[in-house]
Order: sequence, then C-alpha cells, then structure tokens
Amino acid sequence: MEAFKDLKLCILGCGNLGIPILKSLLDSAESKDNALPITQFIACVRSEKSEEALKARFSSAGDQLVVSRGDNIAALQRSDVVVLGVDPADVEEVLSKPGTKEALKDKLLISVAAGWTRGKLEATIYGSETTSENTEGRAWVIRTLPNIAAMVSQSLTAIEISEPAVPAKYTELTEAIFNKIGKTVKIAPKLMNATTAVGGSTPAFFAVIADALIDASIAVGVPRDLAQTMIFQSMLGSATLMQNGLQRGSLRDQGTSPEGCTIGGLMVLEEGAVRGHLGKALREAVTVARLMGSDPHPNDTRHYFGNWITMQVLHLQTSRSATENCIWHHIITSMLSYRLLPYQLLCVC
Repeated sequence: MEAFKDLKLCILGCGNLGIPILKSLLDSAESKDNALPITQFIACVRSEKSEEALKARFSSAGDQLVVSRGDNIAALQRSDVVVLGVDPADVEEVLSKPGTKEALKDKLLISVAAGWTRGKLEATIYGSETTSENTEGRAWVIRTLPNIAAMVSQSLTAIEISEPAVPAKYTELTEAIFNKIGKTVKIAPKLMNATTAVGGSTPAFFAVIADALIDASIAVGVPRDLAQTMIFQSMLGSATLMQNGLQRGSLRDQGTSPEGCTIGGLMVLEEGAVRGHLGKALREAVTVARLMGSDPHPNDTRHYFGNWITMQVLHLQTSRSATENCIWHHIITSMLSYRLLPYQLLCVC
C-alpha cells in the first residue's frame, strides 16, 4: 500500500453492500492495525431518509465521512477510489449521466453490481470496452462479488482478474479493502457467473436448511431459542472444522455409529435425494447468473435449445415418415447422452 496515501473513497450507492463495506473500513481506520491508506469516505445515497439514517448510524465518524445526496458527479470528482454499489438495475442510468466519465478519469472503479461484466461497465461509461490501446484517460474497472455475510465481516468476495491487466497497485488495494469484510479469492472472468451463485446464493440456501432443522427441533420439543442456538453453533463449528482441513466425508463418518441416530437421519437425506436437489438448486442459480451474462453452459438447468428442438419435433410429428422418425430419434438420443436436451423429449420421439 506504499503506492497510496490519503485516499478518498466514494461508495456510489451506499446500501445493502455499501454499508457493511463502509463500516468495516471505518472500523479498520480506527484500529490503526493494517490500516488502509484511506482517510476520508463519501457515501452517496438517493433519498433523504437514507441520508439521515447513514448520518445517525455513523455519527461517530465525524469529518471522516461525508454523506452526499443528489450530487454524484461532485462526489466522484472529489474521490480517488469509487465503489459502485447501486442496484444492478440502476447501473446504466447512474454511469450514463453527463460528466461521469470525466469524473472517473484515471481512477479505480470497483463494482459490486451483480450481472455487470467489466466490459459492459466500460462500454456503458465510454461507449466501448477498454483494450491495451485505449486505457489512457479511463477508469480502471475491477469487478467484485461480495456476499451478504459482509454485514458481519465474513463475506466471501470474488475479485475478477481480467484483461487488459489492471495495475498491480489497484488489484492489491481492492484485495486489501475486501479482506476487511471477510475473505477474498481471485477469479478468472469465465468463472464469475458461476461464482455469483456459489458465493452469493449459498447463504440463502444455508438459511433454508437452518430453518428446516430449527422447525424440526421444535416439532420434537426443543424450544425455538434453544434450537436456534444449537443449530447455528453446529453449522459454525462444522464449517470451521472443514475450513481447518477436516474432509467432509471424515466429518460425516466421525459423527456416525452403527445403528445410531445420525446414520438414521443420513439415510432419510439420501432417500429424499437431498444431495441431488441441493446440487440442482445451485445449478439453477448459476443458470440464472449466466443468463444475466448470456453465457450458457451444457450443465445448466434450462435447456433453451432443447426447448426449441422439442417444438420442432411436435410440429413435424404428424407429417414425417418412419425414416424421418428414426433419424430424429437418433439425433435426439445422441444429444441426450451429452445432456444437451431435456429427457422429456423421449416421450415425443
């Protein structure tokens, strides 16, 4: 961090993700331990209610924090680093405002907006993607994907490493910022859509699993508050064991004894295909993320090409010959073997 000193950081859209980032960075500045070279923060909001709420929540920050409402361009001009935290649906409107590209000149723009690729952000601001030949006068854009656990400084943040390469000092600064709210991983662009679900959707999945276990505990007589304490601590402890190197199979086996209660419960999970359903839920989340980026994959859960083929089969079904039927059946069964089509097609062939 020696390359920077007395930076001003603007959080453009200080909402669900912006607030945890701001809190963690302010706390870090107070502790002085591994402090970042950021001395002032600007939090941009849209409504008067949000402005008042931020001022009340961070009243102890004093002159270190400025809350700005209705003047994004001025906030960008005063900043050295910008965190783009607006709702993904509002990104185009915010970045297309006159004066934005000039205010971002030669600055670091860190995006936490899901579904917005680096190229799409650059094209929105400048009309074209950044290449190695046109970097002069542009912002350096880094795409990141934190998750909701940033609220307790336990986020998993994916940081995209893409081309043209962002100067190392900016990548290091971005990593240092997000290390204040949890852990970071560096990800290639081709994995970012999958990471949107793997890192971003799974907290909601865990919440559903915890809720089911808590309700079941209540059904067998455990009070809700006690059930919550037990389930949450059990999940935290299990995650810690696995993070410390205990293999998932070993964790399962060490808690399982012949004719015991744990193996009985595990058998119910296997009979209910819980493993497969969880896997499909994650694949569906990844599919939606890829659709946002128009990046389909053979293992996605929605087969739009397959649906088109199905329509063609149904349309031709009444007029084709026996030979044509055989050809269609051969084509479709071959594609089924590569998981390119839905299995429901078998019923119409």
